[in-house]
Amino acid sequence: MQIVASIVIQFVLVVLALAITVLRCYIRIFLERRTLTLPDYFVWGGWFSTLGFCIGSIIALNIQIKHPLVEPDLLTDSVAYLKTVFIMCYFFNFGLYFPKVSLVAFYWWLIPLGFRRLRIAVYVGAAYVGCCFIATLLSDTLHAPRISDNWSIENQLNSTWNSYITFAINWSMNWSTDLLLFILPFFIVNCLKLRKRQKIALCGVFSIGLITIAISLARFIVYTVTDYNVDDASGNLWCTAEMCTATIVVSLPSLKALIVRSSSNNTTYPRSTNGYMQHAGSKPFSNHGVSISHVQGVRISDDELELVFQGSRNPSRATSSTRPEDAKDNVIVTTEWNVTTHAV
Repeated sequence: MQIVASIVIQFVLVVLALAITVLRCYIRIFLERRTLTLPDYFVWGGWFSTLGFCIGSIIALNIQIKHPLVEPDLLTDSVAYLKTVFIMCYFFNFGLYFPKVSLVAFYWWLIPLGFRRLRIAVYVGAAYVGCCFIATLLSDTLHAPRISDNWSIENQLNSTWNSYITFAINWSMNWSTDLLLFILPFFIVNCLKLRKRQKIALCGVFSIGLITIAISLARFIVYTVTDYNVDDASGNLWCTAEMCTATIVVSLPSLKALIVRSSSNNTTYPRSTNGYMQHAGSKPFSNHGVSISHVQGVRISDDELELVFQGSRNPSRATSSTRPEDAKDNVIVTTEWNVTTHAV
């Protein structure tokens, strides 16, 4: 691939990821009237890491114009190039794992303590993602016998950038964490009080993660088939595409608020700052796809979900409680308690 074409496409991808990330924060602050949360900050961390990788890629590709890589091992005579690509390895890893951590933070925040199995799954997922991230950083740092080999002209084949083994190990951990975070949300669907079409739509949202998984797998296949001899113009583009896709995919579900807002102009309900749908009247009613929750004064429309933790299996009169802090990203978490009355 031509160097100029690679730089232009990478720049376009980074700008697109920036636009989606800014739109995510705009929806959060101005439309939903909430403050940014930890997952939002992690998404920004992923974008800035992607920007750092893209800048490093532009620098490295420009160096190649004066110092072309020599076949067949794609060696260079530029120390500046070797230092640049070594730093790019860290930007790449942060750019991949920040969106993953954002998802883990959201699941951690979303699922109540009452959902024991789901909480355990989130704990295991968080621990696995954290271990893979640390292992990836250690793999980049400790692969070369001496860290200075990463920018040594004589020993550049020992560098992290030129190691297929390090690439394969890091990719395996990256892809397995993507797969784990893709599967985990489908277990949450069973705990949601939703209509069938809502569950189908939610599964469709979760399935967006397949895009990142597919791009990552394609990148691995390309590097493997070519025996890890992909030119930097193409290789850097694959890396940037994967990072940008990860950032975009994590933010896409948040953009649903724009669609919901535009399609409900004739049925508008004020939203409080804690995320609940409220109505002025005290008499509950249901009309045109709007379901009534068990929480007094709260309405749940088709764009909102309700997590329910069953407190008892004995059917009788049911009451429920909810706390303002339980309104999470268009998801209302309620706790249902079944109260059984015994005759004396």
